[in-house]
Amino acid sequence: MIACKTKNEKLNLKARKIFYPLFLCTLLLISSCGQKEKKEEPTFNIKTESKTTPVAETSSDKTQDTNILGKRMFIACAACHNLKKGEAHKVGPNLYGIFNKKAATTEGFEYSEALKNSGITWSEETIRKWMQDPAGYVPQTKMAFVGIKKEEQQTALIEYLKEETKIEE
Repeated sequence: MIACKTKNEKLNLKARKIFYPLFLCTLLLISSCGQKEKKEEPTFNIKTESKTTPVAETSSDKTQDTNILGKRMFIACAACHNLKKGEAHKVGPNLYGIFNKKAATTEGFEYSEALKNSGITWSEETIRKWMQDPAGYVPQTKMAFVGIKKEEQQTALIEYLKEETKIEE
């Protein structure tokens, strides 16, 4: 009976390692589907006496675009993580207050021994390495995620996390 249970646990672990990355990739694909391209409105050239200069894109426009991309990237993370204070853990821990926090220290979540012993303190740099390849950064972690390879998407997600997980004072 014990051997049967152990065999089922091994099968479940293998299934999770295959299912979660596929599930997250599917979420990413679904979230990017149906997005309509912005069509430019037709413009009319009307000659006037006053000269106008084109309006340059401001840094707040770029920040807004980054936040939108970061929010979209977090959809894959939301399957396993919450961000706000007091929200329950999911398959992964709640990420509230993650920046400058030692890894595997959130109360009420059971972390892998590998992450507990990693000595990581979460910063932009360590989170970027983690999101690129969690299993490569901390071998034997329980997190089954294939990673985010594009730097622009990583940066957007980090900026989104910084805003959404900052500790309220």
